[in-house]
Amino acid sequence: MGLIYKTDSWKGYGKQNTYHNEYFDDGDIIRKVKVHLFKLFDGRENSWEREEKVDEAWARDDPNMPDWLRKLLG
Repeated sequence: MGLIYKTDSWKGYGKQNTYHNEYFDDGDIIRKVKVHLFKLFDGRENSWEREEKVDEAWARDDPNMPDWLRKLLG
């Protein structure tokens, strides 16, 4: 699975929460993954955690795929 595009980050609800989207080429399927980065305190130190959720997916020939993404694929 290869990364095609990564959006700029935007802030979440807390000071230490950010989100961005990543688009992956998985052969016949293109996936949009929403990434949530947040800081956790374990009692001693802060560490950054990452959660990923597949938000949307399209076949390469899907007419519902955004035009800008189709252009990136060539």
